[in-house]
Amino acid sequence: MKKKVLIIDDEDIIRLSIKEGLLDFGYEVETAKDGKEALEKVYNFRPDTILLDMKLKDEDGLNIAKKIKEIDDYIEIIIMTAYADIKTAIKAIKLGAIDYLKKPLDLEEIHMSISKAVKSQSMKRKLKIYQEREAKDTHKFIGEHPIMQDIFKKMDILAKNDSVTVLIRGETGTGKEIVASYIHQNSARKDSLMLSINCAAIPNQLLESELFGFEKNAFSGANARKKGLLELADGGTVFLDELGEIPLDIQAKLLRFLETKKFKRIGGLESIGVDIRIIAATNKNLEEAIAKKEFREDLYYRLNVVPIFIPPLRERGEDILKIAEYFLQIYSHKFRKSFIGFSEEAKRHLLKYPWPGNVRELKNVIERMVILNDANVLDIDHLPIELRNNIAKNTPFKETEDFQIEEGFSLEDKISEIEKKYIKKALVQAKGNHTHAAKLLGISRFALKRRLEKYF
Repeated sequence: MKKKVLIIDDEDIIRLSIKEGLLDFGYEVETAKDGKEALEKVYNFRPDTILLDMKLKDEDGLNIAKKIKEIDDYIEIIIMTAYADIKTAIKAIKLGAIDYLKKPLDLEEIHMSISKAVKSQSMKRKLKIYQEREAKDTHKFIGEHPIMQDIFKKMDILAKNDSVTVLIRGETGTGKEIVASYIHQNSARKDSLMLSINCAAIPNQLLESELFGFEKNAFSGANARKKGLLELADGGTVFLDELGEIPLDIQAKLLRFLETKKFKRIGGLESIGVDIRIIAATNKNLEEAIAKKEFREDLYYRLNVVPIFIPPLRERGEDILKIAEYFLQIYSHKFRKSFIGFSEEAKRHLLKYPWPGNVRELKNVIERMVILNDANVLDIDHLPIELRNNIAKNTPFKETEDFQIEEGFSLEDKISEIEKKYIKKALVQAKGNHTHAAKLLGISRFALKRRLEKYF
């Protein structure tokens, strides 16, 4: 997309001459003659760079520079000043302006200064992305289960093919956003934004404006133009979580965007083209939603170019322990504790529990255990009570008699004793007829013969 430049100067000739020159360089240019108009343009035009004259008739340039930075700190300001105003220009630099140019102005010099500003802005955005990645409390995607290994291979392939639409499916808490983040961060789009939106968390009437943006006065309360996620993420990725909750009318608009890579803001006439990748995720059964006319079949096929299904944690076997141990390391370090692992009994309980909240629930359980305990090894008693109760409630092994197993007990001898008792009883009832006795015992005649040879 073209970089946007706003020229703020109260002299008509200067504004128009600079505008014509910058248009030839390929910029999108707007102008303002005073402070009031300038701030309106900042809100509506959302420039990347501003050329600001320090001496305007209605307001001091320093005040305007300060207000611009309060609106959007990413906007780069280049000061235009006469020789006598150099000291004021330096003050503006301290307020956040990136450069100053002395009048009379040279168009080539202006272009070079804007190029410098654009690079600075890009670096600021990249720095913010990296800082957000560092600060974000997520876990690595861990798994040795064969299904997970196949998913990892698919993630790497999709990272290399950065224009392919992806649909990630799985229960809540399985790590769908982490898969999306991995694909983005290992793709050619990694230095651009990945913007996420939870479609279920935003009211239907606001979801459209969040995605597509709106023009000033498009509806009541729209006091300024607003860019949507599709526009803000140009060059990057948009992650649509809880895709199945998008209303049908917005589904139609999303489908048109996926087909054309263009959209219109609400209330707008201009078609805006962007280069973004869509990664969508849902825990909803979309096939059932299609049958109920709650989800568009054509949108489903358009999104389901490359599907990824993440299995629930309870189906991943020993991965449960590997993930638990990873979180134990993370939170031991975070809370300055010295845990070294789990007892064997605790491991058995972690494997038995069905984990309805999947990895998210496991993460929260381990964090709680680390916070509340100080032992080096986490044992069954350190597990949350609700987890222990759930396992006890669902275990199929319950005592039916009140007895103790004594030392020297032999299960094989006990089974043999019982078998001999029932065989004798069956032979008495069958009056010695082996075929009838075998039928009474529910075994074959040959099985009865083997047991008679063994015991008698």
